[in-house]
Amino acid sequence: MRVGIDLAPLFFDLNRTRGIGTYVENLAAALVATDSINEYVLLTTRGTQPYTLPFALPPNFSLAPLDVPPLGRLTPVISHQLLLPLRVRALKLDVLHTLQTPFNPSLPGVAWWQRVPTVVTLFDIMPLHLGAVMLKHARYRRFFEFQLNAIRRAAHIITAADTIARELVEYNIAPREKISVIPLAAPPLAEDAEISADVRAIVQGTPFFLHVGGDEPQKNQATVLRAFGILCRNPAFKHKLVLVGQHHFSDDAALEQSTRAALRILRVTQASRAEMDLLYEHCAALLFPSSYEGFGLPVLEAMRAAAPVITSNVSSLPEVAGDAALLISPQDANALANAMRRVLDDERLRVKLSEAGERRAQQFTWAHTAELTRAVYERVARAKREGASYSG
Repeated sequence: MRVGIDLAPLFFDLNRTRGIGTYVENLAAALVATDSINEYVLLTTRGTQPYTLPFALPPNFSLAPLDVPPLGRLTPVISHQLLLPLRVRALKLDVLHTLQTPFNPSLPGVAWWQRVPTVVTLFDIMPLHLGAVMLKHARYRRFFEFQLNAIRRAAHIITAADTIARELVEYNIAPREKISVIPLAAPPLAEDAEISADVRAIVQGTPFFLHVGGDEPQKNQATVLRAFGILCRNPAFKHKLVLVGQHHFSDDAALEQSTRAALRILRVTQASRAEMDLLYEHCAALLFPSSYEGFGLPVLEAMRAAAPVITSNVSSLPEVAGDAALLISPQDANALANAMRRVLDDERLRVKLSEAGERRAQQFTWAHTAELTRAVYERVARAKREGASYSG
């Protein structure tokens, strides 16, 4: 079996450090480590930043660039709607795996013209839920609808949670038998990496709660700020709040609850993998009251570091957290504040969450993700050999 994997997310700094970049890199690494039989062609592209794989490729793996001249915003459209279909046919692939479904036409997406059976990873359909924010431009609406129609032509779809699989059926994107649910895992711990002075100061200073996701609308950072402000009403509460993300809300939501929140909210706009590991390890708890997630990798990352987790009772998050986290309504600041108090005041609960989280995180491995993904490739390739129909 000869499989092509599109590494495009790794060449765009917008996605490289997000969940999609973590997925692409760790899936490729796990396939390298576990499959010495099948042939893999890793397709590279022209993006906003150069990228080099952090692992060596064995003989059954090769790189194939999509050579397209720089054409500004048109570059991804040319590379993935025109060049990619021709390239995969010339490479004599049995299966192509596309791992990104953007709503922004300036990012590589799923090809409409599918010359070989195509597997698409689709973690969520968030733009349909947050259309007023994510699809406010007409070109975004048109391109995302185009992408959904291209996905409908795919041979198979991979998603990471049963919740999302049910949504894909509900929105008539694919029948259930055409969808495989394959969970992700926390990325490996970064070794011997440098830590910035700012992050070192945070972990060596006053105890803190941690929120990851910035001002993205589904992350509910305003809920976190309000909950923190509520706790700051108590003069005995001395913790800080650390917010990680490229962009953030102001302190206003916290200050409206208590002026004691002033100067106790710290923001980290850039954090390496090693710095995130350190923040997870030292935080009093991860606050992750997201309204919608395709999976929720920060939950597993925090659990792997033995950090107590407070997350939402909606979307895929209960699937990921299991019984190893406190679940709250994502926009209920009082419920979040009460959960934070419980973590601080109840040592037995804190230890229980820490130990249960570590066990939970160990249940998810990239080797298992690779094994299940390879099974999808084999199923699609076998259908091709047997002459079964596939969309495209």
